[in-house]
Order: sequence, then C-alpha cells, then structure tokens
Amino acid sequence: MTPSAPSPSPTGNGPDSDPDTRPEEQPAGSPPDGTPAGARSVGAAMQEGLARTGRFLRRYWFWGVLVLAGALLWQDLQPEVTVEETGPVAPDFALEQMNGETFRLSDHRGEVVVLNIWATWCDPCHTEAPGFVELQNEFAGEVTFVGLSIDDGGFAAVRPFARKYDLNYPQLASQTVAWQKYGRSQAVPRTFVLDRQGRIRYRHTGLLLKGRLKMVLDELTSEPTASR
Repeated sequence: MTPSAPSPSPTGNGPDSDPDTRPEEQPAGSPPDGTPAGARSVGAAMQEGLARTGRFLRRYWFWGVLVLAGALLWQDLQPEVTVEETGPVAPDFALEQMNGETFRLSDHRGEVVVLNIWATWCDPCHTEAPGFVELQNEFAGEVTFVGLSIDDGGFAAVRPFARKYDLNYPQLASQTVAWQKYGRSQAVPRTFVLDRQGRIRYRHTGLLLKGRLKMVLDELTSEPTASR
C-alpha cells in the first residue's frame, strides 16, 4: 500500500510553510502594539509628572497670589515714612527729553520733584509706573515727576514703555547722568524726592507704591515755600 503524502498544516506552520511569513515573536514583557516596554514606562512617568505639576499649580496658585498681594499691601499701608529734616542739594543736570525739549533740574526749584531712575527690563518699574501717573495728576502744579532711564537703547527702549503706561511726565535717558551724579548702580528703581529748595529729603531703592509715596508728597507739599 502506497503511503499517503502528509497533509498541509492548517496554520501554515508545517514543514512546507514560508519562514518569512511566520508571525514575529514579541520579546517577553513587550506591549502588544510593539512599543518597547522601557519607552512606554518613561512616557508614562513623564505624563504622571506633568499631571502632578498641574494638580499642584491648580491647588496652590491662589496662595502665591495672596502672599504677593499681602506683601504689596503691607508696603503700601506702612504708617512709618521717614522724610529727612534736610538733605543735600540734588546734583543738577540738563538733558533732552523724549519730546525734544530740554529738562534742567534746577529749573524746577519751588516745586517738589520726584526723580525716578528706572529701566524697561525692571519688573518693579512696570509695577510702580501707573501709581506715578496717578500721583502726577493728583499733585499737578505742586509736584513734578521725571523719569531717568538707564536702558542701553535710550529713547528707542523708553517710547514703548511710555506709550504702554501713558506716562504724563518728562522722560530722559542717560546712564552717564544717573551713574555719575546719583551713584553707579544697576539697582533699579531708585527714587529721590526733592523739596522745593532742591534738597533730597527722601530716597528709596526698590518698588515704591503709590500709597507710600503719597505720604511723602503730602508732607513735603504741606511745608511752607520758604526754607525752614
């Protein structure tokens, strides 16, 4: 009796099947989509980290804002403001304003002057600018604000800042005057308040908010015009 030929394997894995068509075996521990297990675990860890960061920010952002607001309010409402009984006469200077006119400090004797040395890259300078605008309006005719920028770009840097905050007082730009006459320092803002005789009666380095500065201006504008 003639032996019969072996039947083809129904799964295609018999001796005559094409080895190139056999399904590739997955390494142990690999996910079914073929992504390496290590890559999948790193991606999952990153996603979990981002999710935790998002939950933290959503939970605690309010406290950060509250602390910042409290610090600003504390400075603004401090009752103690020390205005010196007298002080040195502020160094005089004459500089071109942004509008092309000349500003000479000594021309403003008889007025209280607020000289603010600042820069566009200074965050506190942005914070205090709106308060300066309001105080200039409130004390119009008695107080003159003047900004002295130490920006490398000069008026090209100052103009966008002045437009953004609608500055209503003279703007100057000179690192030389700021550093040679009022101290070589990159610390800004620095604010000097001069009495009607041109003497520096109050100075402040750092953020100076409206409420605190108003107390200084109230005191100096209430003094008699004649030197005491």
